[in-house]
Amino acid sequence: MVGLGVSGLSVCELLRRQGRSVMATDLRRRDRFGEELDRLEALGCVFRLGEHRVDDFLSAEVIIVSPGVPLDIEPLNKAREGGIEIVGELEWAWRQVSLPTIAVTGTNGKTTTTFLIGEILRAAGRKAFVGGNMGTPLSQWILDGEPAEILVLEVSSFQLDTATTFSPRVGVLLNVTEDHLDRYENFEAYAASKFSLFSRQKPQEVAILNGDDPVCLRMVSSVPGSVLLFSRKDRHAHARMEGERLLASLPGGVPMEIDLSGCRLHGVHNQENIMAAVLACLAMGVPPEALERALGICGGLPHRVEWVRRWRGIDFYDDSKGTNVGAVVRAVESFDRPLLLLLGGRDKLGSYESLARALKDRCRGAFVYGESGHRIAAALQETVTTHSFMGLEEAFEAAVGQAQWGDVVLLSPACSSFDQYSSYKERGDHFQKLVAQLPP
Repeated sequence: MVGLGVSGLSVCELLRRQGRSVMATDLRRRDRFGEELDRLEALGCVFRLGEHRVDDFLSAEVIIVSPGVPLDIEPLNKAREGGIEIVGELEWAWRQVSLPTIAVTGTNGKTTTTFLIGEILRAAGRKAFVGGNMGTPLSQWILDGEPAEILVLEVSSFQLDTATTFSPRVGVLLNVTEDHLDRYENFEAYAASKFSLFSRQKPQEVAILNGDDPVCLRMVSSVPGSVLLFSRKDRHAHARMEGERLLASLPGGVPMEIDLSGCRLHGVHNQENIMAAVLACLAMGVPPEALERALGICGGLPHRVEWVRRWRGIDFYDDSKGTNVGAVVRAVESFDRPLLLLLGGRDKLGSYESLARALKDRCRGAFVYGESGHRIAAALQETVTTHSFMGLEEAFEAAVGQAQWGDVVLLSPACSSFDQYSSYKERGDHFQKLVAQLPP
């Protein structure tokens, strides 16, 4: 097992309970872990910490890789040359089960869409496990023994890169915009990774794609499964919006209509997420009444364009999960009021051109911070007034100082958090704390 994150630890325990010999390796040293390693050692796991040794990799029968581990490190290259099988945690765990699977990927929106699908299935009385790249890893669900009749999995490109048999009954691709270019050779390689979700599907299996996304449309002809499109613009799509009404139908099926006026998920991006979730559930035989009931009660998820507080007529929103440019563009487009945007962190090396276009005429100021601050400022300064700071707190104070009644202060960083925070959650929590501390 390479990498001892949450999923890696679950794999180690599951393998030992299956009677397999396990060595796990991680670049972090022992003092970076808690008591979890002691418990796994008592089960018979062997750990190599602080380094990866080529000899350990070459002595393995199968190598299981955590999503965060780059696939081009020397020990993996040597093992690949030696013909040793290399798979990811998702692929390996999926081989252990035999249940119909809905898999959701995309640059943005996959967590919300996965959550929505799970809620709709449960409203229809279906026992669903919801996890994967979000929440509980599939290997941990197997360990827990929780009953389910269907799997709903969020899947990242990193997980797809190490999948060789994974093939969902229903695959959902929400969008493809620049992300993780620090990990992929170019954008085309990243897009190909996303589309590999469909590469092993059979003709009777279903592929759901965004009919408004140019990359999805360009590659849709290569999908072997039955294709369903959702769109905010195309009146011939299988799911589309007309005002606050969602219209959907499967080929040969009865058209249905859902009133979304009471749904608590707002914004253009959430319309796309809802359409994709509806099609996925219809493809699994969910009745329309369960769809409408679930969508009427679903709210948003933490740190995803989450309203925090109204203070002196200014609304504060936390979109710390917006870790790439495409996500920020969607968040910005959700508002029709003047914006003050906080963004920055560890750069993923994508272009900020689409963000500059989205901010034009609707953003009163961009407040950039962190490692990527200077690069973002250079990309945006001709379009919007830009201010640079060392950290989020200083950027926040400056934005509050310039905000006026009716404005929106939005944290949507376009970058990962790892220059100053351990996760997007910690970053979002810090932002919410700063908002809470504003004087009466």
